[in-house]
Amino acid sequence: MIKRVIRAGVALFAVTLSSSVLSAPAAQATSLTPAPACVAVYESWRYLSASNNCGDTVRVKAVYQDGATGPCHTLAPGAVSTVGEGYLGQHGRVDHLALCEDV
Repeated sequence: MIKRVIRAGVALFAVTLSSSVLSAPAAQATSLTPAPACVAVYESWRYLSASNNCGDTVRVKAVYQDGATGPCHTLAPGAVSTVGEGYLGQHGRVDHLALCEDV
């Protein structure tokens, strides 16, 4: 009897896990234009920072490995700013920075 309950629980867990993976939102990262190479990103456990080493002002947002994106941040030439959560945040590690299209 106990073995049946355990097997049923394991089976339910597997079904729940597979359905949550299948219903996860598709990553939007593929449709976003990556920030130019002159914009550097630095990730720590707490913060995600970016530095603009370009000659022009840029607007960027963080794109995380789970497909989530952060808000847009404007960086003047030479500026360094916090642009998102670090890898212990809600979305984990950053994948890249993307240009904001809402300029």
